[in-house]
Amino acid sequence: MRIRDVVVSLLAVGGLVLLIGCSDDSEKPQDPTMGTLSALVIDEGLDQPVENVTVTVTPGDFVQETGSDGLAVFELPAGEYFVDASVCCAGPGNIEYHLSVTVDGGQTTRVKMTACLGCL
Repeated sequence: MRIRDVVVSLLAVGGLVLLIGCSDDSEKPQDPTMGTLSALVIDEGLDQPVENVTVTVTPGDFVQETGSDGLAVFELPAGEYFVDASVCCAGPGNIEYHLSVTVDGGQTTRVKMTACLGCL
């Protein structure tokens, strides 16, 4: 076998390995018993996300703090939940959220809570 044929064969095999290694995750079937809950805390007046807000999802007592993007994301079994958060706001003090949500399997449920950062 000539060197050129060996190089072409290796490139073909390498390309096949790259194609297999870079498969698209969106083609994978989603678990119909699990869903995603995305809770966003944002100061709409300043148009910026609010970080370090504790978000609790019950039943189950799932707890996370929002990140610098204002999000707390939970992977949950499909079902009915409550989203609780105490969000700082200047005038009235804190806003207490207690939101009822339904998480559907294979879907993302989004919840938006507003804050006013004047008290921070």
